[in-house]
Amino acid sequence: MSTRFAIPSMYAPVEWCVDGVSAESQEIRSMVSRIASQQRILASFGWRDSLLDEVSHISQNCERQGWDGYDAEPISNESAIRAAQLIELLPNSIQTPDVVPEPSGDISLEWHVADQKNFSLGVSGQSLVYAGIFGGSSKSYGEERFSRDLPSTVLEILTSYFPQV
Repeated sequence: MSTRFAIPSMYAPVEWCVDGVSAESQEIRSMVSRIASQQRILASFGWRDSLLDEVSHISQNCERQGWDGYDAEPISNESAIRAAQLIELLPNSIQTPDVVPEPSGDISLEWHVADQKNFSLGVSGQSLVYAGIFGGSSKSYGEERFSRDLPSTVLEILTSYFPQV
């Protein structure tokens, strides 16, 4: 039996060439496939950690009154925690949003697709606030209590208009 394979990294595909047909050869082939699959999953979920890093960076750089050169409220630790909680609730199957500090002292998540689709989602106090324009006259906005789950309206918008490409 001859076997050649490369250990997968997060960004490189797995390569292997197996000439053998034994049970051991098939088991190795199966294990390598599972490892490659797990690596693809981990790479696709990396955006969550990146967003959490951005929240931390924003909270550190915008912690003073007037951080925007005007009269913006400081981004508090509480705002950063709520933004992190919101990030954890996002479905895995959507595009990565931008993390945006707001002059109100909150942190929002924003999605943009060309000039056609724009959506903003943030937590303000105990409320989840959202607004979006989706081309033409299609708009959606609202405010709901921030809880352990995303409201179905917000979830539908994210999965319909901003699926992962």
